[in-house]
Amino acid sequence: MLEQIIARLMRMVQFDHTVYREIADDENATIQAAAIVVVVAFLSALGSAIAARSFWMFLYTLVIVVPVGWLIWTGLVYLVGAKLFDGQGTFMGLLRVLGFTMTPSLLAILAVIPCLGWIAALVGAVLSLVLGFFAIRETMGLTTEKAVLTVVIGWVLRFVISLIGF
Repeated sequence: MLEQIIARLMRMVQFDHTVYREIADDENATIQAAAIVVVVAFLSALGSAIAARSFWMFLYTLVIVVPVGWLIWTGLVYLVGAKLFDGQGTFMGLLRVLGFTMTPSLLAILAVIPCLGWIAALVGAVLSLVLGFFAIRETMGLTTEKAVLTVVIGWVLRFVISLIGF
């Protein structure tokens, strides 16, 4: 399983866009995506907790921010892409590929480095968003313009949701 995850991640980094459809169609990739999310959640939580010196920040990031954020992001993008732009694909297929695209968020562990850690975390988040764009475009069969709008609208909705409590 680990070898297949690494091979798929390498294909993403090499801009092999066929990997997104492959992941979306592979029901066994749900466990792989969830494993990635668990690792990202743990390392992000660890970085946040050390930077904030708070065990509660660790728990909050580990249990709520990353895994629930993954579900909310997928749901928002799916609704926007499917309902507004007639995108194809399934929620579960999109969930799988967006789980894989969270991998660059592993850089959040570097939040423990004073003054520079937040930059690494930001770079990881931006890279995840870029990979997410490709995943959404390929998985939902959207044009580049519709995929950009889906990401932007989804991100704005996600931001608003974060302001009201999550």
